[in-house]
Amino acid sequence: MSKYKSSILKLLHQNREQYLSGQRIAEQLSISRTAVWKTIEMLKSQGFQVRSVHNKGYQLTGYPDEWDQDMMQLVTQQSDFFKQRFVYKEVSSTQTVAKEKMLEITEPFIVISEIQTKGRGRFNRQWNSMGEKGLWMTLVLSTEVPLHKIMTFNLFLSLAIARTIRTVGGVDAKVKWPNDIYIDDRKCCGFLTEISGDASAIHHIICGIGINLNHEIQDFPVELQQKATSIKAATGQSVNRYVFLEKLLSELEIAYHQFLTEEFSAIKEEYKYYSNMWDRRLRYTEGRNTIEGQAIDILDDGRLVVRSDDGVIHQFISADIEI
Repeated sequence: MSKYKSSILKLLHQNREQYLSGQRIAEQLSISRTAVWKTIEMLKSQGFQVRSVHNKGYQLTGYPDEWDQDMMQLVTQQSDFFKQRFVYKEVSSTQTVAKEKMLEITEPFIVISEIQTKGRGRFNRQWNSMGEKGLWMTLVLSTEVPLHKIMTFNLFLSLAIARTIRTVGGVDAKVKWPNDIYIDDRKCCGFLTEISGDASAIHHIICGIGINLNHEIQDFPVELQQKATSIKAATGQSVNRYVFLEKLLSELEIAYHQFLTEEFSAIKEEYKYYSNMWDRRLRYTEGRNTIEGQAIDILDDGRLVVRSDDGVIHQFISADIEI
């Protein structure tokens, strides 16, 4: 019966706001009612929650705790960019796996894992990646990009992530320049962008993204419990990871197309609106230089403008900012 799983799952997922009768499913797929029933039972055994009501039919109400290959295929089928996806139970880092896959694959692809044992973020910091609680993935984009544009890549993508968190999670996500996402001044998401290319252009962008979705505060290490959060911790409501991923991929594709075809100035005002840094005194560190002051603007090339406490104006390309 497994040969019908993907087709029936697709119908249930696309119509998850309503019931589908067994007869309707059978007619649409040209299979027997018995085949429908057996496949539904198999879906239940694999962790899908399917409500069955006499004279109404079946409704998909929940998904497995772990990523399901068939369900992931349905999600990525909607993508214009990421036709290939690699889903793992555990890896050292999705970023590491993606770099290995790049040696064989020329088209854009995604690597996702339930658990990362050596996940890392900016400045080589460890990223706590608990299975079944969040979204840990790496995107590999293979379109050639002029060198002068890459500095704004993170700004475009961070907006896409913040929009997704707001839409799916119903929470006021903010961006901390250049690419961390915060909820109530606690970090919810970060990502690490690496590039490969030559002196003329960038040929690959490797972007590792970690988003805390369903963590409780006590799930974080003690040293992070005052600094980290998740959508669930902020709202009290669990997030459907498949629905979140589906929306996220759509937003990322829109943002990436904007990045390729427009300058940062086209989205700068929206980015500033989403930012959580204005009208507050923060500490900024770039290399060995640390200042305290207030962010006052973002330039069209993505640089952050800060006025330090002594009135001096500074411009940062990639600073570590303490919230």
